[in-house]
Amino acid sequence: MRPILRTFALAMCCAAGSAAAQIKSPSNPPVTLVSHRAIYDLRLADATGAKAPADASGKIAFDFSSECGGYNQTLRQVVDLAPGEGEARISDTRSTTFEDSAGADFSFSTERSAGEGGEVDGHAERSAKGVAIALSRPQPVRLSAQSDVLFPTQHLARIIEAARRGEKVLVARLYDGSDDGKRIYNVTAIIGKPARGPDADRGAQVAKFRDLTRWPVSVAYFPEDRRDGLPEYTLSFDLYENGVSAGLKLDYGDFALRGEMIRIEFPPATKCGR
Repeated sequence: MRPILRTFALAMCCAAGSAAAQIKSPSNPPVTLVSHRAIYDLRLADATGAKAPADASGKIAFDFSSECGGYNQTLRQVVDLAPGEGEARISDTRSTTFEDSAGADFSFSTERSAGEGGEVDGHAERSAKGVAIALSRPQPVRLSAQSDVLFPTQHLARIIEAARRGEKVLVARLYDGSDDGKRIYNVTAIIGKPARGPDADRGAQVAKFRDLTRWPVSVAYFPEDRRDGLPEYTLSFDLYENGVSAGLKLDYGDFALRGEMIRIEFPPATKCGR
C-alpha cells in the first residue's frame, strides 16, 4: 500500500478562519490562506480489490500556520488497517513542511512507520533556470525540474482561482516531496458546480462556513510521463473559497477512505514585522 499521507497533504495545506495571509498570484481578489488546527476521522468507504482491507479507521491531526511570508504545516495520520486475512497493522505518518508565499522555497520532512518508506527530508528551490531539489535523507540526492512545477500551496491556490473563473479543469505539474521525494506528478483537477454554505462534515457546521462558496473537486495523480489511463490515485474533496477542504475521499483503486472533518480551531493572528 502507498503512504496514505501523500494524497491528504495536498488538499489540506490551507484552511479558513483568522490569521490570514495571501498567496501571490494573478487572481483578483487574491486567495487568502489562514491558520487553523483540524481533526479528521477516517473510515473505509469502498473496498473492491483483492488487496483491499476488510476494515480501516483512523485519525488525522493537522496544523497549518500562515506566518510572516510563509506557510508551516504539521500533520500526523494514523490508520488501523484490518486485512481480510492475517494480522491488522497500523500505518503511522508524521510530516512537517514549509513553503514561502512567493513559491520559491519548499522544504519537507516525513517519517513513516516501518515498511512504508521510512524517513525522507528535502528542500526545493525555484529560480529562473527551474526547480532544484536536494534530498538529505535517506541519502543525499540532487534532482531538477522545470520551472512550471508547482508546490502544494501554489497548486491549491490555482485550483481556487480556476474555480472562481468558472473553469472545470486545471492541469498542472506538482512536486510535494511525497513518496521517496524523487517524483514529479502530472495532476488533473476536475472542478464541479459551486454551492454555498457548509457541507455535511460535522466540523463545518459553524458560523465561519455559513456564507462560503465551495466546489466539489477531484484531483487525479499520474506519473510524470503520462496524463491518461488510470491514475495512481485520486483525491476528492469539497473545497471552500478560502481554502478549507472537507468531505475527503482518498481513492487508491483497490479501496477508498472517507475523511470527515470533525473539529477545527482558528488560532489568533501572528504579528509580523519589527
